[in-house]
Amino acid sequence: MIEKYQVVGVVLAGGKGSRMNFKDKALLNLGSMPLIEHVIANADSQVGQLVISVNRNPEKFQYLGLPLVADFDQAYAGPLVGICSALKWMSARGAEPGSSYLACFPADVPWFPADLVQSLCHAIASAKVSVAWSKCNGQVQPLFSLWALDTLQVIEDAIRNGLYGPKLLMPKIDNVLVSFDQSEVGYFLNINTEENLLHAQELVGK
Repeated sequence: MIEKYQVVGVVLAGGKGSRMNFKDKALLNLGSMPLIEHVIANADSQVGQLVISVNRNPEKFQYLGLPLVADFDQAYAGPLVGICSALKWMSARGAEPGSSYLACFPADVPWFPADLVQSLCHAIASAKVSVAWSKCNGQVQPLFSLWALDTLQVIEDAIRNGLYGPKLLMPKIDNVLVSFDQSEVGYFLNINTEENLLHAQELVGK
């Protein structure tokens, strides 16, 4: 059984925001607070420690009071680099003692199940694999994932070979795909565009 204190969570906010006119997407307001604060509020109780993967304007994220982790190499090359960087931060003793798993939360998806990490932990332990990732209504959500710390070398090798997305790595690593129900409106809503943000604002207003 994997305990919560063993899990570090990383909010992946290291992208360019190219589909949002290169704004700091995670800091755009959704309702009464920035998008990233919704993610943190939903993720914080699910993990033992939380960090933020960010590559530009780190000073704008300092008010959140969480450790900031920049991409170790090839900034903006994709989310797998952000995951790898967070694992490197863990292995360099940045994490609390006993931390041995990394749970990932994309900074542009504000709502997800309160038992997401618990479900991924149960699946990874039951299947005796290194990675658990998510699916909802038939659509995979590869960034909502849980990685054992000992996957670091495999991920580094994949990045050196030009793989920058978690989904591309899955055939090369033992994993389990966990299905979640769309039990709440808005779960796994990815805010990639202005239209997505307007839709989310409508949901907040209801």
